[in-house]
Amino acid sequence: MNELSLWRVEWLRLLRTKRLIALLGVFVLFGFAGPLLARYSGELLNHAGSSGQRVKIVFPPPVPADGVVQYVSNALGIGLIVTVVVAAYACSIDAGTALSVFYRTRARRFGDLLVPRFAVSAVGAVGGYLAGLLAAWYETAVLLGDPGTAAMGRTALAGSVYLVFAVAVTALAATLARSTLGTVGYALLVLFTLPLLGAVPHMSRWLPTELTRAPDAFLRHTATDEAQRALAVAVVLALGCLAAAILRGARKEVR
Repeated sequence: MNELSLWRVEWLRLLRTKRLIALLGVFVLFGFAGPLLARYSGELLNHAGSSGQRVKIVFPPPVPADGVVQYVSNALGIGLIVTVVVAAYACSIDAGTALSVFYRTRARRFGDLLVPRFAVSAVGAVGGYLAGLLAAWYETAVLLGDPGTAAMGRTALAGSVYLVFAVAVTALAATLARSTLGTVGYALLVLFTLPLLGAVPHMSRWLPTELTRAPDAFLRHTATDEAQRALAVAVVLALGCLAAAILRGARKEVR
């Protein structure tokens, strides 16, 4: 099996298993729902009380940043879980012994198997995120006003890099776990506990999870250079995780 066919197989797998539809569906749904919630959440909560007696809650008028931040919060929360699940199914080469032997005997190096799976999963996740972001941009512009091209560009970059980092973590987890479910568990454990390191003084600004909070600062024009540090660390860690996964997978014995 040559390298070109391996890449083609992964693209076809992403399309025919409907994993791409799952990614696009989740992100685009949040893209349209986020600005709507930001615009009408006050009215919905004020009408949620009993008909006899209601407590009126006063909310500040929503601004364009609220619509996009609502999307990013869901995209890098629930959307992240969907991304990890999709990447886990793609990268768990050794989840089944028979298939593992089949794949490994038809590739010269383990990296030839893993890199296309990692890259296609990352492109699918980033593509879904950007599609949802465009939907959120349009919906926000209609309901709340234009959040600004520069802020949206930085939001797109931060979210995309974080999702690529998440896929890299999942690829490494796939070489440590014995099943796809185990891969999902290991990856989510790392991604959800990583913010706890922020309790260490001056550590939070270096963590990749800072990229999930950075869009709020971008859109409200309160950003500092801290996101640049998190961006650089996320890129380095993503490359490190991928390299470690290739080395680990090449040395792993199939059982």
